[in-house]
Amino acid sequence: MIEDRVEWLVREVKDLLDVSTVGLYEFIWLLRSKQPEITLDEGRTIAELALRQLLSSRMGKLTLLTWPNHDSEGDVDPEALRLSDWDDPNEGQPYVALARN
Repeated sequence: MIEDRVEWLVREVKDLLDVSTVGLYEFIWLLRSKQPEITLDEGRTIAELALRQLLSSRMGKLTLLTWPNHDSEGDVDPEALRLSDWDDPNEGQPYVALARN
């Protein structure tokens, strides 16, 4: 069952990457739009698996943006992600997003 959710999320994020960057918080939003009952911990687990799959297939790279701008402030090491990187961004604060290579 979790694999189905991961595959669905990967497809959704790939579609979004065609037009824009995708903030890590958006992975959670997408999951909750399909399954509102999903817990934050479950969502993060699924989102992280989807992100790993996207990164391993070279669909994109992680970048640091500042809300609400879309100008990159540099790349982010996937191994350095924190739990808070999946949270909703605050205005004027940096957030992590997936961007097309």
